[in-house]
Amino acid sequence: MATLMEKPIGEIARAAEIGQILVRHGAKSLAGALGVSSHPKGSIDPGEFRPAAVVAFLRDIGPVGIKLGQLLATRSDLFSEHWIAAFATLHDQVSPVPFEEIEPILASSWGEDWRADFAHFDEEPLASASIAQTYSASLLDRTEVIVKVRRPGTAARMEADVRLLARLAAVAEARSPDIARYRPVEFLRTFGRNLAWEMDLAAESRACERVGAYLDTLGIKTPAIHWEFTGLRVNVQERLYGKPVSVLGAVSGDPFVAAFAKRYANAVLRMIILNGEFHGDPHPGNVFLIGEQDVGFIDFGSVGALTKARREQIIQLVLAIADDETSEVTAVLLEWAGDPKVDRDALTVDLDLLIGEFKGTVLAGIKFSQIFSRVFDLLREYRLVLPPDLAILMRTLLTAEGFVRSIAPDYNIAEETRPIIIELFAERFSLGNALYNLKTLRRHLFGLSSALPDILANATSIAKSGFVPVQLDPVSIERLAGIRGEGQSIKGPVAASFIVAAALLLDQSWLLAGASLALAGLVLLRKW
Repeated sequence: MATLMEKPIGEIARAAEIGQILVRHGAKSLAGALGVSSHPKGSIDPGEFRPAAVVAFLRDIGPVGIKLGQLLATRSDLFSEHWIAAFATLHDQVSPVPFEEIEPILASSWGEDWRADFAHFDEEPLASASIAQTYSASLLDRTEVIVKVRRPGTAARMEADVRLLARLAAVAEARSPDIARYRPVEFLRTFGRNLAWEMDLAAESRACERVGAYLDTLGIKTPAIHWEFTGLRVNVQERLYGKPVSVLGAVSGDPFVAAFAKRYANAVLRMIILNGEFHGDPHPGNVFLIGEQDVGFIDFGSVGALTKARREQIIQLVLAIADDETSEVTAVLLEWAGDPKVDRDALTVDLDLLIGEFKGTVLAGIKFSQIFSRVFDLLREYRLVLPPDLAILMRTLLTAEGFVRSIAPDYNIAEETRPIIIELFAERFSLGNALYNLKTLRRHLFGLSSALPDILANATSIAKSGFVPVQLDPVSIERLAGIRGEGQSIKGPVAASFIVAAALLLDQSWLLAGASLALAGLVLLRKW
């Protein structure tokens, strides 16, 4: 990440600075454990960590601390409301670097005669943040552009600070069980990767094009990238002109505003659910009203991505909630939390009560924020920590909902999820996916059938020997067998039966295989 223009930061000196900051804000035991203060090494006192002190510490660290605090402000699964409120006070607004310090970066990227490529270049920045500054300019053909330039020395300083914070996290995790449950090492590792990506302005530009290509299918505008001027430290993109969404106001019942809110919410939800890669910070400052009704997105410095496995887990979670299969909801949440030792039965009961409370009303006006708040309260109660990659997803959803409700209070963003989820299911049951999945399933079924006699024989032998105790979990057996109490759903086992039948019939009769698959789809979609 660091370049020839950015000399490495002396870690010893920086560690001493951070140690002084820790001591100044009362975290003496942590500074001592890290070995950056005279405080004796020993156990870490969690009582040293108070919201105001932690926020002051992060602010004094600088850009990395501020960005870390902003990310922590999205982790309601980890922190209570007063912590979240404290983290939310950290803003990524810094004084601009004089253009005299920016110009060498432009000369290094474009050549000493770089001004010859521009008809105009305004040396006063439009905006200044911890990583980059933006300028307005126009090319020789009078095309108006935005020039984004990484601040000098940013990469080296941030690299050093992330490494030191990772060391601090490792020490804290090893010496404090209370801190270890937050998985700070994993969190800092993800944070460091995302920060490195954010400092690569070419990567931001590529994300703008990828996500923009999908948004274009929805009629959403994004800036075009001028690749002849774009690289690691500088990017140049089309300047989109439009009205700030604040001019719309919050007018209940205004059809124009409602239409804008619908297009915006539809874009955000489709990016997440269908595309899997999405704008990670769709706040009002990054959204424009272009013309009479067009929506425009800018600034792809924060982009979220869901792996196929993660998307499948989310689908599984949605289906389980729709089917009242609370045990499946429990299973997904515990998998996300790393399968910790908790009272699974008690968690299932509490989740069942929570889902029952919102059942039938989720799509009729209940806020995402209300649902998330209740779920996060429950996660904290059971000391469950969600994977770091879900943090940006939660932030995006809550940002989108807050924005939509600020301009159209009566608009129900949750209702927008129904057709999108149905479309997702339709995609899963498309012919191409069906053929691939059925062939895979059939291969596994035949492999299992050939191995099953040996498996059963070995299991019987072990059980009879008495050397290895065999325990049969009634809950697991019930789940495997599809047994449910009276009145409970049997959709899962029925759909599975149709899918297995389709796999086995694939070579015999496409008609029968397709019919079986269609029946499975109808069963799964019945409640939607």
